[in-house]
Amino acid sequence: MSLKTELADLKSKLAGLKDRIEANDQEAIDEGVQLKADIEAKTAEIEAAEKKAGLLNLIGKKEEENPMEEKKMARSLGENFVEAVKAANPGKRFDISAPAIKAATDIQTSPAAIVDYATTFDRNVVTGARVPLVIRDLFASEQIAGSTLVYLVEGAMEGAPAVTAEGNAKPQVHFVDPTPKTVSLKKIACHIKESDEYINDYAFLASAINGRLMYQHGLVVQNTLVTDLLGTTGIQTGNITAAATYLDVAEAILQAAMDVQDGSGFAADAIAMNPADWFQLRTLKLTTNEYFGGGPFGAQNVPNLWGIPVCITNAIAAKKFVIGAFKACGSVVGNGGVTVEAVNTDQDDFIKNLMTIRAEERLALAIRRPAGFKVLTKATT
Repeated sequence: MSLKTELADLKSKLAGLKDRIEANDQEAIDEGVQLKADIEAKTAEIEAAEKKAGLLNLIGKKEEENPMEEKKMARSLGENFVEAVKAANPGKRFDISAPAIKAATDIQTSPAAIVDYATTFDRNVVTGARVPLVIRDLFASEQIAGSTLVYLVEGAMEGAPAVTAEGNAKPQVHFVDPTPKTVSLKKIACHIKESDEYINDYAFLASAINGRLMYQHGLVVQNTLVTDLLGTTGIQTGNITAAATYLDVAEAILQAAMDVQDGSGFAADAIAMNPADWFQLRTLKLTTNEYFGGGPFGAQNVPNLWGIPVCITNAIAAKKFVIGAFKACGSVVGNGGVTVEAVNTDQDDFIKNLMTIRAEERLALAIRRPAGFKVLTKATT
């Protein structure tokens, strides 16, 4: 009899004593105490045996491996994709075989994929974008199993903690009317086309995925997140007159940061703005012609305003400023990572020696405390 079978038998005997123990049968209670001790001892014996087996298994695997051969780890999404291709075609190049020749009048309604490799990886391994795609990184990140998320948008806080005398009722604190909000994950996708002669070079394939494809995908994600954020009901807004100087703009941003903290209870952790507006702020000068933020050779490495990091991005239109407690009040919710697929049967790819590589991802933006964001708009003349 195995150890696990013996353990199951002991547990079964203990379960059989339930009625007698509930009836305060002393003999059954004594027997139950002994069975409990036996169960604990048997459980410890099984755990020790499993640890021993695991160690022996590990030792056995180490002996089989070549100590001189270091396992190569893929460092990017493109390299992971290439490794998947290599695994499916050991010892071969990334070649494409021709389909069967058909008559001109024979319509092929459902062409079979000649090459169709797909795998899913976390987006965080992707690097090397041409321009930093930073909006997504401002938010918290979450994963869900389904395709729809229901979350609560918190209302104003009612009540407050207070000094309470012994024996007195404690004050209640709660959020007024939390509102459930439903968001569905959006599928964000894009594709690029490459010549199959180039893609036969694995290094070029990896660079095409890491560079062009993931950059284009990231642009779509970034612009979608900005659109969804600015369209969220309940975020704070404010206007800056056209006559205001950029020194006035800087002060308005500080006030907006205070409004974010007052409205949400969280301090602003980022300011997002267009490069043109950052240039105007960064080049503000005193009457003595000195820069407020220091000269070009002593400039700060990390852009910030009033001690708050500045996110410089073309995803935000000029004359618009987004101040928020991004990580505390919002999150990007996804289902899995980026999916990459390649095929040479899209449209007329085959006859033109092209390969279509597609990237897609499902995600949504959840803003749980809209008051944690404020959008300022500077009027134009």
